[in-house]
Amino acid sequence: MTMESHVRVEYSVLPGRRAPSALVHLGDPHSLKPVIWSPERFVSFNEAIDDIAAHNVESVVLLGSAQSFGAGADISALAGVQTREEALALGVQGWRTFRRLTELDAPSFALITGYALGGALELALFADYRIARSDTRAIGLPEVRLGLVPGWGGIHQLARVAGPRVAYDVAVRDARRGASMTADEAKRLGVVDELIPAADWAEAWPVVVAERLSTHDAGRRSRTLGDREYAAQLESVHRDFERSRPTVSSAPAAAVRRLDAARLETLDEAETATTALFAELLLSDAGKASLYAYGLSRSRSSLPADMKTAVTGNEVRPIRSAAVIGAGLMASQLATLLVRFGRIPVVLTDLDDERAARGRQLVLDQLDAEASAGELARADADQLGALVSSSGNLDAIAGADFVIEAVFEDLQVKKEALAAAEKYVTVDAIMATNTSSLSISDMADALQHPERFIGFHIFNPVQTVPLVEIIRGRQSDGVTMATVLALADTVKRKAVVSADTPGFVVNRVLARLYDEVLRAIDDGADPLVVDHAIDFLGLPMSPLRLLDFVGPAIQLHVNETMHRAYPERFTTPVWLTKVVADGQRAVLNRDKTLTAEAARFLPARKSGRDNAVFADGIAGAILDALADEVGLMLAEGVVERAEDIDKALILGANFPWALGGVTPYLDSRGVSERQPDSRLRTQTAIPTTTGVIR
Repeated sequence: MTMESHVRVEYSVLPGRRAPSALVHLGDPHSLKPVIWSPERFVSFNEAIDDIAAHNVESVVLLGSAQSFGAGADISALAGVQTREEALALGVQGWRTFRRLTELDAPSFALITGYALGGALELALFADYRIARSDTRAIGLPEVRLGLVPGWGGIHQLARVAGPRVAYDVAVRDARRGASMTADEAKRLGVVDELIPAADWAEAWPVVVAERLSTHDAGRRSRTLGDREYAAQLESVHRDFERSRPTVSSAPAAAVRRLDAARLETLDEAETATTALFAELLLSDAGKASLYAYGLSRSRSSLPADMKTAVTGNEVRPIRSAAVIGAGLMASQLATLLVRFGRIPVVLTDLDDERAARGRQLVLDQLDAEASAGELARADADQLGALVSSSGNLDAIAGADFVIEAVFEDLQVKKEALAAAEKYVTVDAIMATNTSSLSISDMADALQHPERFIGFHIFNPVQTVPLVEIIRGRQSDGVTMATVLALADTVKRKAVVSADTPGFVVNRVLARLYDEVLRAIDDGADPLVVDHAIDFLGLPMSPLRLLDFVGPAIQLHVNETMHRAYPERFTTPVWLTKVVADGQRAVLNRDKTLTAEAARFLPARKSGRDNAVFADGIAGAILDALADEVGLMLAEGVVERAEDIDKALILGANFPWALGGVTPYLDSRGVSERQPDSRLRTQTAIPTTTGVIR
């Protein structure tokens, strides 16, 4: 057994107490790595519990490290499970180990620091008490997003601890959108019993545990909601679930069924039912596809092959300070990202001091909001805020190692802003643009040093979308590319490298999808039939709802850009052009019907169409168009691998994990076979489900 998987127990008398408590260190308290529940760690934990049972202790205290309470199973181990027997054994091992806390006479305490996700939270839910450090940022059960259900008792225990409504919100709703709870939220929802300020943690937790021991109620373990309240919450859960968008994975519906049963099940019954369900989902097409997608979402991008031999790690330039040209909403979000995660001093510049100061205030407001929400310690927010400055004079950017422009989306405006800024930066400074559509190479033509210019396309909303597209211009050199890839890691963003091509990666694929949708509407199809023709994909939003989220004017701009670049494939949408010209900012009502204003510009409806048949036709046309565009992108060298496109759409467009990425999905449907470019087909196609499962 390695030290990394070793669970250690020490016995200590807490302040004001007489009998010893067992302090269970789940992993190395000084390690930055999370506690991962490997078979070896389960064995070590069981040995620790055996030792505790042989001692007369008055409490059991579970501790992670300063950075985290832990995570769940090793994802690579999950992906390697091949048989139902292996999957069942994995589920049973977790259940049997964690529930041993309930068999001890002494009350147990889980001390949550940093984050507690998946199996770590499941373990904590078997403890009698959960006490969290106030700066804990991520507490949750993300398994449903992986096409699974929490396999080690999470749903059953959470439903009993905090009720089925909270259990649904945490294990289904939040999991599907990749969200988790902060310590404050967990306390408010009853998942955590008590918070301790981060600054006082080391000295305070022994005192808090000792105080809890003096008031401990042995009946706490069997506590749950009354029948009437539990039933009322379940009703609410089912209403919300029926209103949610369909999913290609059966995991959300399976989790809801587990909530239905949790009220009356014994631990033995819950263990049997949950482990069987976990095994079924783990071996399902959606489960395997989700694990593949998860792996992509965690992967780090590397230099393009043609640059690797020319660049060494020593040539990555340090980014010690940064400047943002512009001080609007996107500029302030970029500055917040650099300060918040990189702790990099940033100056925002604009046409005058007043506008620049407004941008700085937007950054301070965002930091304050995160502090108020418990996502950031107040002291940290103050320290980070002190790193942000503003100026109406462009010479304020002198000395910055990284300068990024975020001005109006107009090529000439951007070229002029960059050329003016270059006069003040050092010869080693990297300059970048956050453009979502304009040519990086054309912008670089206005610079004296185009080799140190690059695209750094962050997606909106910046704080929630983890993708950054790194766009290399014709003259971008390897050191610039390597430095910006390292910067992406620093600011906690996953990078995909793209060639300088219209739409780059995400917008190019989505524009092709929208071209088919808008083409059908211009052809006289019912917009609502078109809008729901690809519901089987389980996308977070329908095309028209996403169009409203992005903004009709922005979508039109993208379509027009793509039409100019590729007139043989992309049209100029007539209906959308009229909607934008009329000043409309949305095409759907809240009840998902078309607005009267948008309906005024529809072409004459073609009669005699069977909606179901037509929906199948438009769905097929969209899939064929996606396969065609992805194949062309690979042939053109927009990205190096099909997996890069999968990763970009998963992270930048919320392509469902249960489909495993767009290219494996197109493979599984046979769509790839109809395309001439064999590079679209992945080496190992990931099988996926093909219908909506509720």
